[in-house]
Amino acid sequence: MTRLKKAHVETLLREYDTDPIRALTTALRVALDRPGADWPALLAAAPLPASRRDRLQASEQAALDELAAELNEARGLLAS
Repeated sequence: MTRLKKAHVETLLREYDTDPIRALTTALRVALDRPGADWPALLAAAPLPASRRDRLQASEQAALDELAAELNEARGLLAS
């Protein structure tokens, strides 16, 4: 995994309110070193528990917010 840079996090936060899935996809592509991957492929590749992955695939707002916060604060995904 790659640590997000300040510019990546700024883009995530700037775009999140407009299109959370797109903003998270962009950040996860960097964090997971998968520049061409789509949202489902990124979620499948992410080290996430199945229950969290399911909530994200269902576009549950709280789950999306949690992921955005994690990417912002940790600059990547925390080990689950």
